[in-house]
Amino acid sequence: MHLRFSKLEKTADFIIDKSSEVAQLDFDKLSFPLTLRHWRNADRFHPLGMKGSKLLSDFFVDQKFTEYQKQNVWLLVSADGEILWVVGYRIDDRFKIVNDTKTVFECRLGRY
Repeated sequence: MHLRFSKLEKTADFIIDKSSEVAQLDFDKLSFPLTLRHWRNADRFHPLGMKGSKLLSDFFVDQKFTEYQKQNVWLLVSADGEILWVVGYRIDDRFKIVNDTKTVFECRLGRY
């Protein structure tokens, strides 16, 4: 797995990439440094499009993750410990791009 990170200015013609292989986040909402880690019991995040938080274990059940997938999924996490992206699956709604977003932090997943 390879991740490529970019910082982009959000222009009027900016189009959000909705692919699960890409996470586009509001740069100004992030706290650095970002880290990658595996999930832990009691991890919570706010799945894109959902109000409120959800246990990551419940997200895995909803998405019908196998035990292998659960053990091998990566999380992109902020310096504050907030899950920004379940890599390759879903971003956290609190960090999504909104009308006021000026700068986009883009993470691209490449599996080589």
